[in-house]
Amino acid sequence: MPRPDAGIESGRIAILPAGVADGIAAGEVVERPAAVVKELVENAIDAGATRIDVRVEAGGQHLIEVVDNGAGMAPADLPLAFRRHATSKLRSLDDLITLQTLGFRGEALASIAAVARVEAVSRPRDGGEGYRIVIDGGRLIAESGVGSAVGTRVSVSRLFANTPARLKFLKQPGTENAVISRLVAELAMANAGVAIRLDVDGRRVLETAGNGDLRVAFAAVYDPQTAAAMLDVDDPVVRGLISPPALHRGTREHIVILVNGRRIHHRNLAFAVEQSYRGLREPDRFPLAVLNLSVDPVEVDINVHPTKREVRFRNERAIFAALERACYGVLRQSPLYELQVSAGGLGLELRETALVSGASPVDSPALPTASTGGAVPPAPLPPLEYVGQLLQGYLVAEAPGAAVLIDQHAAHERVLFDRIVERLEQHEPLSQLLLIPLVIDLTPAQATVFQQQKAWLETLGFEAEPFGPHTLRLRAAPSDLPEARAERVLELLLSELADEHTPDRRLREAAALMACHSAVRFGDSMTPVGARQLLRSLALTAEPISCPHGRPTILILPDDQLRRLFKRP
Repeated sequence: MPRPDAGIESGRIAILPAGVADGIAAGEVVERPAAVVKELVENAIDAGATRIDVRVEAGGQHLIEVVDNGAGMAPADLPLAFRRHATSKLRSLDDLITLQTLGFRGEALASIAAVARVEAVSRPRDGGEGYRIVIDGGRLIAESGVGSAVGTRVSVSRLFANTPARLKFLKQPGTENAVISRLVAELAMANAGVAIRLDVDGRRVLETAGNGDLRVAFAAVYDPQTAAAMLDVDDPVVRGLISPPALHRGTREHIVILVNGRRIHHRNLAFAVEQSYRGLREPDRFPLAVLNLSVDPVEVDINVHPTKREVRFRNERAIFAALERACYGVLRQSPLYELQVSAGGLGLELRETALVSGASPVDSPALPTASTGGAVPPAPLPPLEYVGQLLQGYLVAEAPGAAVLIDQHAAHERVLFDRIVERLEQHEPLSQLLLIPLVIDLTPAQATVFQQQKAWLETLGFEAEPFGPHTLRLRAAPSDLPEARAERVLELLLSELADEHTPDRRLREAAALMACHSAVRFGDSMTPVGARQLLRSLALTAEPISCPHGRPTILILPDDQLRRLFKRP
């Protein structure tokens, strides 16, 4: 009887040579020049550096140099640091559970040395002379004592010179420089107590003070005006800065999430931040944020990705809720929108001000921060005295020390939205029978959705029944919805319900749609009685500064700004 392995060629499995194995490992850690910068800067931070200088030339291909004033390494340790799985931050598997350092795998320096020429000079803080080593393509080619300052300097040149396949996939130097600049900026904001400087092709592009103030570090990355407008988040679990609703960008890359000081990329947590702006920002616009979550190390696994970009939480839902709740509380205290005279003269620019009830713009208090518990009250509106209607779309009012413009449609939309959501959350829909039932023709997709979502539509106040293969008869509609708009709203709801949304999101989107079609139109005339009632109702809403779609409801024109415009003292 033949053996099981008869006919199978032996020797097909072999241990990879060290050079090949190192090259594969390097590919996991060093996919582009920015990865080299990240590993070297994080090592410097772990070494206790208070000052880090980064220098980059030609997108990192010609030179990446990181100099720090950290603890340094002894002559015997410096060559060992470039061996695979050599680390000073880990001794046993149990140490992974409570790990606090940014690096720990012991792969980064070895991976960098495998694909570049590396010169490292280090001198320990506790005395002794400096030591220098040179590694090219993973081989140690020189080592000697040398005079140097306390700390470590690592210079990486000829990156990917021995791996041309990887070299050709690099982007243009300008693109690589932009990625490096963004990375260093995020590390600087994550480590506000470390002074970090970045020079790109001889030009200083970033310099932080290292004084421990996140807002100061944020100002160095962006600008002082943007930093001053950011709102503080001060929660037992979440601390940092988020932008007010009026301050936004066109991409998500300005949302920086940290876990115990480590920059991570986590789609769900970034979405939690976005969700907290629900109803306060325009679609396709994204906030700025730098937020650090304090999580028990036992509750988070940071060893799930070679470059430590991703983490896994034991209870991700609780972390998501804590992050969204902390941001939500701060944003509901957001100040009102204010028109300001621009530096150019009579032009106007949009910013926000903390104008509150009974206070003049000059005496406005500082921006509030999140409370540590309990419900967070909304930012109050100042007392508004109705004056009149302007251009059949804006209400004009007077507040203490300011003139006020109100978008009548956005304001009414906010009032109706809050009222509808409250009723739906309490399962108390109000329907009104139509004088004449409407017969509505549906597409096949809409008809299918109606059969699936008939019960849920009834919770909104729509009562309908099939009246043919692709036809239904609408007998009742929500009481807030004008009868003439009921058919259009139902058709839009049926089209949108084809998308898979969570029940909460679906409810709020439906409420926003009904509020938009029920509100007074822009261009409709309003009586003084109706306008005053609208202003009183707006002041009682949870989020009076914007409509459910994120558009402002109110613009404040402070008296001091009007005086500047009219050249009055």
